[in-house]
Amino acid sequence: MILHVILLVSMTGLIFTHPFDGHFRFTLGVVVLATLLLYFRRLPIISIAVSAGGVMLLFRILIKYPFLEESLLSAFWHNVPAFSYYLAYGLLFSVFKVRDYRGNIPALILLLSICDIASNCVELMIRQEPGGRSLETILTSLVAVGIARSILIVIGYYLMKRYRDFVLAEAHAARYAELIFIIAKLKAELFYLKKSSADIELVMEKGYTLYQTLNAAQPGELVRPESPSARALAIARDIHEVKKDYYRVARGIEEILDVAVRKEGLPLSEFFQIIEQNTRRYINSLDKPVSISFIYYGEVVTDKYYAVVSILNNLIINAVEAVEPAGIITVTARYSGGKLHLAVADNGPGISPEDVEVVFAPGYSTKFSEVTGQMSTGLGLSHVKNLTESLGGEVTLTSKPGKTVFTVSLPLTNLEVSEAD
Repeated sequence: MILHVILLVSMTGLIFTHPFDGHFRFTLGVVVLATLLLYFRRLPIISIAVSAGGVMLLFRILIKYPFLEESLLSAFWHNVPAFSYYLAYGLLFSVFKVRDYRGNIPALILLLSICDIASNCVELMIRQEPGGRSLETILTSLVAVGIARSILIVIGYYLMKRYRDFVLAEAHAARYAELIFIIAKLKAELFYLKKSSADIELVMEKGYTLYQTLNAAQPGELVRPESPSARALAIARDIHEVKKDYYRVARGIEEILDVAVRKEGLPLSEFFQIIEQNTRRYINSLDKPVSISFIYYGEVVTDKYYAVVSILNNLIINAVEAVEPAGIITVTARYSGGKLHLAVADNGPGISPEDVEVVFAPGYSTKFSEVTGQMSTGLGLSHVKNLTESLGGEVTLTSKPGKTVFTVSLPLTNLEVSEAD
């Protein structure tokens, strides 16, 4: 990076103007030098200034010498005072600790102006070529140019700083959106884990009831390890151990989510934008010509946005995979009858009438990997149905060739977060 800075300063130092008769000139190089020194605090001030001055001196000699009727030594002496300017500027920049005043614009402009004016005075004294101009004219020019260049430096520094803040904000927004989707997926999996725990509890009770029935029918058979009652009791015990493992995993995930999840609600427009950004990144990664639009009317603030994000994400991914080889997808949100209606429509081939009845069943899938030949898990739409019902809503499907629409209707009373909350 240091080499790049030196080359950039040296090359911009070739952009100049002659204010007086002679070899003295005002260049753009010092603006670039000071801007980069302010922005990159780790850059060594004096060594950068000296190196840039030396390389610029070399550039000027190599570029102009072949076209001038003078010796190499003469060309060197005509340009070496410019090196003294950069040396003086670097020393003054360091002595005045200009970087410490980056938050005080008037003081920063004043110190940069002093560094510029004083360094130009050093160069003029070494050159000893006033060119017939009065001292007042020379000083006026030095002060005006020094202030003008200092203002340009401050503007350049704050523009770079503003751009960095913009890039960091973009990166933060991307990480935040990614976190939203990760937590949404975890919450959906946690929902299924709890549902499975309840199912396991029920199976364990049935197993224990079976043991009691068998033991009552054949008293004393429990002492025989291979007896039906003993085997039923062993199965109930094994299921109980599995249930405890499920509870431990579920509790661990809940504790992680308690730390990661923000408790307050999000407006519909905000997490809709997150879904849109994530979806467009997903489509771009597929290199698939899919057009998708997001339309929403009104606003609602909800703390159930992780469930809504998971619902929409599953429906949208299904739609993207359904439209082959390309297609159009529309995602809408509207309010009607005290409910939030979310719809994902695509112009894919549609779903056959016999499949409409079983499309939400766990394990149902028509997708498979072309590489491994394995079928998809078929849990996406099952997730949608269960999450929707957990919010007191319902999901419906209408499909025909060229148009498939999944509509999720959620009661606003189960979604909205009041100001008091």
